[in-house]
Amino acid sequence: MRYSRIKKSQSKKRYAKLLLVVLLGFVILYLAFAGTLGKFVSKLISPIFNGEDQNKVPGNKLDDQELTLPDKTSDPVSDAEKITDSLKAEALVMYTIQMGAFNNSENAHAYAKELKSLGGAAYILHDNFYRVLAIGFQSEEDAKKVRKDLKANGMESHVYKLATAGADMKIIATQYNVDAIKSAYEIWEEKYLSLEKLVFQLDSGAVSSNDAYDIINAMKSDMEDKRDLLAELNTNNMILSGLVTLYDRACESFDKILSLNSSDKLAISAEIKYTYIEMLMQYKEYMESITR
Repeated sequence: MRYSRIKKSQSKKRYAKLLLVVLLGFVILYLAFAGTLGKFVSKLISPIFNGEDQNKVPGNKLDDQELTLPDKTSDPVSDAEKITDSLKAEALVMYTIQMGAFNNSENAHAYAKELKSLGGAAYILHDNFYRVLAIGFQSEEDAKKVRKDLKANGMESHVYKLATAGADMKIIATQYNVDAIKSAYEIWEEKYLSLEKLVFQLDSGAVSSNDAYDIINAMKSDMEDKRDLLAELNTNNMILSGLVTLYDRACESFDKILSLNSSDKLAISAEIKYTYIEMLMQYKEYMESITR
C-alpha cells in the first residue's frame, strides 16, 4: 500500500513538471508580448481573488429538493407497470489553475490565444472578471502542487474552484426508462471524469495524439447512442430535455477536438483540457436550470 502511494506521488510530480514546461513557455512568451502591448499591463488583474466560483450555488447541494418526472414517458415495454425510484445527480467540483484575470474581454482573449498555442485550456470564465484557466483537476491537492511549482519558477497563478449544484430526484416511469435515465447520468459523469486521465496520459506520452483522438471519437459515439435513446423519451419534460441538450453539447465539444489534426499533440491536448472545463460548466448550467 505504501509503495502504491509513492508511485502515485511520483506520477503526479512528473505531470506537474510537464504542465510546468508548457506554462513556463507561455509565461515567457506572454511577458515579451505584454512588453510590446502596454495596455495589457494596465488591464491585467493579478489572480489574487478568493479562488471560489463567483456564481454561487445554494449550499452546493439540494438534497431536500425532489424533482418528479412525469409518468407519460414513452414505454417500449407494453403493459409494464410504472415504478417510483430515486436518482441522485451528483454535485461536482473542479480545481482549476487560473493564470490571470482581466477586466477586458479583448485582453483576456489575446492572453488565452497564446496559452492555447502552448497546450493550455485557455478557458475564459466570465464572472466579475475574465478569468483565463489553464487546466482543471478533481483533486485540490494536485492543483495546489502545480501552483506551488509555478510559483517556484516565478509564475503567479491561483487555484480557482468551480462547483455545481447536485439534486435528489424522484422518477416515475417503467423500469426500462428508469434504468435508461439513471445510466444517462452515470455515463455522462464517467466520460467527463475520464478526460482528466486522458490529458495526463497524453501529456506524459502514455498515449499518442492519434490514440487520444480515437478515444475521443469512441466517447462521442457512446454519448450519441445514449442521447438518441434519451430523445425517444418524453423530452417535453424539462429534466429530460435538458439532459438531451447536455449530451448534445458534449458531442459538439468532442467534435471540436475531432476537427483538429490527429497528429497535433499540443492542439489535441489543449482542446481536451478546454472540453474538460467546458463540460463542467455545461453541467452547472443544466443543474441550475432544473433546481431553480
